[in-house]
Amino acid sequence: MRTHRTVLVAAIAFAALGAQDAPAQDTDSPRIAVMDFTGFMLGESGNSVNIGKAVSAMLTTEFTVRDGLEVLERQDISSLLQEQRLGLSGRVDESSAVAIGKILGVQYVFHGAVVSIANSLRVDIRAIDVETSEVKSVMKMTDMTTNLLDVIINIADAFGDDLDLPPASERADIQPIPIGATIAFSRGVDYEDKGEIDNAIEQYEAALEAHPNHRDAQRALDRLREGGA
Repeated sequence: MRTHRTVLVAAIAFAALGAQDAPAQDTDSPRIAVMDFTGFMLGESGNSVNIGKAVSAMLTTEFTVRDGLEVLERQDISSLLQEQRLGLSGRVDESSAVAIGKILGVQYVFHGAVVSIANSLRVDIRAIDVETSEVKSVMKMTDMTTNLLDVIINIADAFGDDLDLPPASERADIQPIPIGATIAFSRGVDYEDKGEIDNAIEQYEAALEAHPNHRDAQRALDRLREGGA
């Protein structure tokens, strides 16, 4: 595993040196990127899904409601890294996060891990200052998995305070999210990343059926139906 991460970091660093066309950063508008988190969700039935990418997508959405903060969408991050012929099949750590941040032209990169077993949730996310390579802020929270949206909003607010980011201009309707909806949304994100759009739409619709106010599932459906995938 160490060898794989070393190769990943070296590849990213090499790409960063050649990234002459990295997006320019507006000094008046902080620019951030939320990387896909590692982790898994194990439901009561024993089914396991990748919850890390789903939580990354939800945190990205929560940051986007802050006026004056420029947030790279997951799809944009993937496209920019692919332009550098760089895929992220390995785990993102502090070393690779800095190099990735330079390629993306961002001020902060967020990475971390999420674990959910039954209705128990643990989230560990770090904010890396790309310019200084410092870990500027660390957020660790535990709660019930059904309180996932509340956890994400609290984490975004806490990072906002620590990093002096703009406050939220609107607030989501915080309701418990049934575990079945989180499983379906997580599967939808995974299918979308694989290019299996029909399966992704089916899972996003299932998430909305289980939880009609699922903001991120609706957002993903709107994007796919508009052909923005």
